[in-house]
Amino acid sequence: MKILESQNALLSNYEVYQHLVDQRKRNKAQNRRVPANAHQAMTEVAKYLSGKPSPLEKQEETQTYSPATISLLLEKLREANLPSELTKGELLSILNIRPSSTALLSTAIEDMEERFDDDNQNKIVDIIAEVLGSAEADEGGEEADEMDADAVPTVENGY
Repeated sequence: MKILESQNALLSNYEVYQHLVDQRKRNKAQNRRVPANAHQAMTEVAKYLSGKPSPLEKQEETQTYSPATISLLLEKLREANLPSELTKGELLSILNIRPSSTALLSTAIEDMEERFDDDNQNKIVDIIAEVLGSAEADEGGEEADEMDADAVPTVENGY
């Protein structure tokens, strides 16, 4: 096998996850057996991409990520008239991380403090929350239940 073009395009976590889901459906529909090591690799990658800290955690139920929402996010970021353009790598990081605060956004954007003022940083976070939803909204109910289960009985919390 010969590689003709190396790294022709970058893929987001959503695109990789969607490819694995589609491949699994195709294999099942055609009753095609996949080699054990390939099946294990596909299963582990899909499990990792849909695990707890990932924005794709509830993708099967919510369908938050789709080609239309990704296009909408890119369009809204372009229309925001930011003082500096976001690079392809930064946009890819934003899609993969779905930052819900400026602190998380700084991990996706290089030299963010020099390139964007506080208002523009908050504008970017607001656009992401508007289009892709907020990570806190997804975790809100579960986090409270986990905290209650870990609560130590004291006089202050009424137990």
